Amino acid sequence: MHEHPHSRPRKAVRPGRRQRHTVHLATLLLLGSGVAWMLAHYLLPLPEDAARHPLEPWAMRAHGAAAMFGLAVLGSIWTTHVQPAWQRGTHRLSGGGLFLLWGVLTLSGYGLYYLADESQRTTSSWVHMACGLILPFGLVVHILQAIRARRHPG
Repeated sequence: MHEHPHSRPRKAVRPGRRQRHTVHLATLLLLGSGVAWMLAHYLLPLPEDAARHPLEPWAMRAHGAAAMFGLAVLGSIWTTHVQPAWQRGTHRLSGGGLFLLWGVLTLSGYGLYYLADESQRTTSSWVHMACGLILPFGLVVHILQAIRARRHPG
């Protein structure tokens, strides 16, 4: 692509350090609280006369708070990172994959609360857990791709 000789150089779309750390923190909080819930729900033994493990509601509350934080973080990088990078065509596969995962997680999480049909809730739950476990790996791939592109431009 040939640029006009008097045009300004393209501004980097890499999020700033604080914003990157906030994305990493949100991802860790979501992963940690989600895994805590899965452990309590599927692996930890139930106390006597309990319908569920006492850690479950606490993990769910933490996960809900982390989800609100995560969506706010996603919104904060939308105009400064996602849109400019998409317009440039930078890392569209990994970035688009991350955005798709966020969308599926948001919709499936919503479904867990508002779907009345139990089979739909079960499907939503498994989709949510699978995407939640995949997302951190997708973020690592996206970051490594960006690092490689910065070290070996062109």
